[in-house]
Amino acid sequence: MSKNIEILKARSYYYEFLAMPFFFYETAEKFNLWLKQLDELAQNPLNDESADAFTKLREFDFETFKSEQNSVLFDLSYINVPLGISFYEEGRDDGAARLRTIEILKRSGYRRDVIKCKSSEDFVGFVFLLMATFLRDEANEVSEDQNFSSELFESLINGFVDEFIDMLYEHEKAEFFRTLTTIMRGFFSLERSFLALEAPLRDRSVQSVAEIALNRQPYQTKMPTAKSKIHWDEFTAL
Repeated sequence: MSKNIEILKARSYYYEFLAMPFFFYETAEKFNLWLKQLDELAQNPLNDESADAFTKLREFDFETFKSEQNSVLFDLSYINVPLGISFYEEGRDDGAARLRTIEILKRSGYRRDVIKCKSSEDFVGFVFLLMATFLRDEANEVSEDQNFSSELFESLINGFVDEFIDMLYEHEKAEFFRTLTTIMRGFFSLERSFLALEAPLRDRSVQSVAEIALNRQPYQTKMPTAKSKIHWDEFTAL
């Protein structure tokens, strides 16, 4: 596969854009930077559906986003969308997916900064940012091994991302994230075409490992009062 520098850079930019909504932030600084990325990507949408999604996402301010993010990802009064890739494979956190990521990290020369990033190596935001880093290095010819991004996608992202997108879309509190899934579906479809990979087969008539572990569908309240993520330890990007 011949390397197209512009395609590598565009893919890297998309992964960075998709990573941000899954990190928790106390202030609007990162969100405002994300809106600037949105404006740039919206100039060349992947398809008509993505163009509409970019327009809708631009209507969200930080406080609205933050409230929904808490409900969909962090609020302990609801069963949240899992953010660890191991959960989609094994129904638990810190499983084999984390070990595979660590192995790729060792060979790449990168390491997770445990001070800046308290989340696990198979946390979706971390993996998306790692993909962005690998693709940027490949575009800039920093890495001698040009296969890290392909390996990370095939061994981590390809297997879980469809169910992850579906869970975001189905969550009863999702508006921002339901809109974001439109862009995610289009982007990851192109990723598979670019990498010549097929989506894993999923039998929708049988509950997945993650669904069984969550005992969810539909999402239901499990606690009488909301528990906010706002005062938890913040994790940051790479």
